[in-house]
Amino acid sequence: MPFKVLSEERHERRMIIILYVGTLALLGILLYATYSNMQRYNDAVRSLRRYNYGMLELTELLSNLQDQETGARGYLLTNDTSFLAPYHLGRGDDEDRLRAADSLLVGPIWHAQLEVLRNKCDDVEEQLRALVSDTGAHAQMTETSIAGLRAHKVAMDELREVHGKIMNQLRMERESFLSTERNKLVDTPIMLILYSALAIAATALLFWRLSRALRNTERTKLELESNLALLDKEVQHRTSVQGMLQKVLDTSPNGIMAFRSVKDGSGAVVDFEFLAANRQASAITERNDLVGKRLLALMPEHFTADLFDAFVHVVGTGIPFRKDLHFNAHGVDLWFSTHAVRFEDGFMVTFADITDQKHAQEVNAEADRIELTGQITRTVAHEVRNPLTNIHLAVEQLHDEVQDRDELVLTFFQIIDRNLKRIGTLINEMLESSKKRELNLVPCKLEDIVNNAMKHVADRLALKGIEGEVGVASELPEALVDRELFNLAIANITINAVEAMEPGKGHLRLGVYRLGEEVLMEIADNGKGIPPENLGRLFEPFYSGRPGGLGLGLTTTRSILNSHRIKLEVRSSVGTGTTFTLRMPSEIFAPST
Repeated sequence: MPFKVLSEERHERRMIIILYVGTLALLGILLYATYSNMQRYNDAVRSLRRYNYGMLELTELLSNLQDQETGARGYLLTNDTSFLAPYHLGRGDDEDRLRAADSLLVGPIWHAQLEVLRNKCDDVEEQLRALVSDTGAHAQMTETSIAGLRAHKVAMDELREVHGKIMNQLRMERESFLSTERNKLVDTPIMLILYSALAIAATALLFWRLSRALRNTERTKLELESNLALLDKEVQHRTSVQGMLQKVLDTSPNGIMAFRSVKDGSGAVVDFEFLAANRQASAITERNDLVGKRLLALMPEHFTADLFDAFVHVVGTGIPFRKDLHFNAHGVDLWFSTHAVRFEDGFMVTFADITDQKHAQEVNAEADRIELTGQITRTVAHEVRNPLTNIHLAVEQLHDEVQDRDELVLTFFQIIDRNLKRIGTLINEMLESSKKRELNLVPCKLEDIVNNAMKHVADRLALKGIEGEVGVASELPEALVDRELFNLAIANITINAVEAMEPGKGHLRLGVYRLGEEVLMEIADNGKGIPPENLGRLFEPFYSGRPGGLGLGLTTTRSILNSHRIKLEVRSSVGTGTTFTLRMPSEIFAPST
């Protein structure tokens, strides 16, 4: 419908332009024709006026000459000088009349004819002067006078003939101008009437067209205003819905993002553009300007982690993508449960922070392994302790019976006794590392714990010439821990760190700082480090990296920390050193008062 309206308006506008241009062209033609007619009419009127004045001058000239002739004849016949008055009065006017006629009748032909007429006038005037002068004061009709009158009559007839020819030619040409004047006198008003009629008709047609166009424009404007009002209501409604939806999304504990596909010339997806992100997503990414940015430009790790290909597959197939992803970059070590679905020409992804759940799963798995190991250890210890007791009793009985030969068998009895005690100690340590512990949770300052750990190994540090450093962030909350067990766990890690460093070159660092809602405790050394193949076995029972070790210290440490829901992480590089990191969740801290 809008396209049809626009097409009609375009057609109407084109018709108005055509009518306007055509009307201007016709009016211009009529105006030019009217102007030409008026110009020709004016030219004809001016020519008629010149010819009329010219004819009048020539008529006056002939009349004047005839008056002079009549006066001269009357004078000759009556000898009365009063008849010479017209002669004397008209003598000076002839040349003026000829000059006036010559100025009115332009052109070489007229000049030539008027020159002939002037010569004839001169002849006539010469004859008249001769007649008047010859008679003197006593005029009488003599032979000479009669001959002069005859000559004068001949000259006068010739003048009248030339004058008549000129007058006839003037009348003929005057008639042509008179005809033109009469015709143009009628044509010009007709042209003016046609011009006015056409102007009125064209103006009326244009007015009608413009009025109709204005009515259509007004109607279209009203429709547009109505549509704009409806659209404004729709926009307000959608804005309200969008705001409400954004509020709902912002209240979600999960991060939510929407993306649009960015494709190349062949239609292949080469990137994704952020369309929306809720508050949690902005908080996780620590960016508030995600909308409009490109995914790979901000987060290139998604491409290397094969996530980009997975998102492209979601867009191409519509099959949802769900996976738990480990994000370890920029000092952040988090787990996310990611779920992506196709959304228009892109996708929408939700991701929830499941780091605590993952840590809890690892702790539970570790606890299950330790529990299983403890069951086996307790079983083995129980099964070994009873025979060991019998052996011990039998050895004592045997020793009593051979006391008379002590110098021969005492050394063997000492060896047996020493190894029995060693086996007993091993069994006790096995039972200690595997037994379930009842925690006595009390508020403890983390600063006191690391300082106690550093004091616990102070003698060893001094003996080996190793430097020790403690760094604790300010305003840390107190942790609810079993002080004795927690100190034991930290001491085990600290002792291992000291034993891993070379004398005189070592540096032990104990630090506590906050990272988000977690508090991290680090125990770092610059010792020999742990090979990657041994790093996974570090907390296995009976595994030890140094000679003579039972391999139960770190197992006990892990068991104690798991019981406190504290995750223990290890980073190590051979020849550089090892760092133990204790991630303490917010749940173990005493509420602030």
